[in-house]
Amino acid sequence: MEYIVGIEKAFKEYIGSDSITNLRENITDKPMILIAGDQLTGKSTQAKNLAEHYRGTFYSVGNLFREVAAKKGITVAEQAKLLLTERGIDVEIDYKTCEMISGKSIETNLGVIEGRQPAYMGSFMQELGKNHLVRIYFQCSIREQALRFLRREIGEAAYLKGLANVPDVDYSTLQSLQDEIYNLDLPDSNEVIQKFVDNQSRDEDDRDRYSSLYGFDYGNLSGYDIVVNTTNKEADSVFKEVVSELENFGFRTN
Repeated sequence: MEYIVGIEKAFKEYIGSDSITNLRENITDKPMILIAGDQLTGKSTQAKNLAEHYRGTFYSVGNLFREVAAKKGITVAEQAKLLLTERGIDVEIDYKTCEMISGKSIETNLGVIEGRQPAYMGSFMQELGKNHLVRIYFQCSIREQALRFLRREIGEAAYLKGLANVPDVDYSTLQSLQDEIYNLDLPDSNEVIQKFVDNQSRDEDDRDRYSSLYGFDYGNLSGYDIVVNTTNKEADSVFKEVVSELENFGFRTN
């Protein structure tokens, strides 16, 4: 795993020569559930539900991004542009993620961390000696992501119209799906579709950044212990599926 070396090198360069030693010394035995996934797969909701179910602490890497932006006095959108060229922001947030994974800062007996990169940061922490980790990836079809985006941006009626009229096929490109959404003739559909395209583009930008910085693709499913496809599934059934899978890794409620 060459990216392990890349992460260590970046931490020493941007955080400090003693950064790795500090992480290793902060490691606890507290179990951690690390969650990543495609957009609009329900991963944030599932992460919060799991934290509540296991009486643990929920962390969002997205909140770390927002906190860093606030400290710099810039918007999240402005920070996103900076991330394309300024490496230090990424590394700072990744280091904070590793600190959370260590378990030292949580008062409960378990942590749940949701974001783009926690699973791969977890693999790095494992190399430093952290145990009791499980890495979960949520995925769903492009069609399902688009329909959920319509629900979020326009409402339930738009979601149901898309569900009834967008063919349930495997869309290999976003362009082909865009045409189907346009044909729904929804209010503000042009603007909403552009937002969806922009969201997808940011995801690709993030994957490219992590690949160039450390050498990993957080969409590579080989880095996960559990992969859950949420296409055409309600949140309750997904939650039950995840809890069942976690039982195989020794996670139980008290």
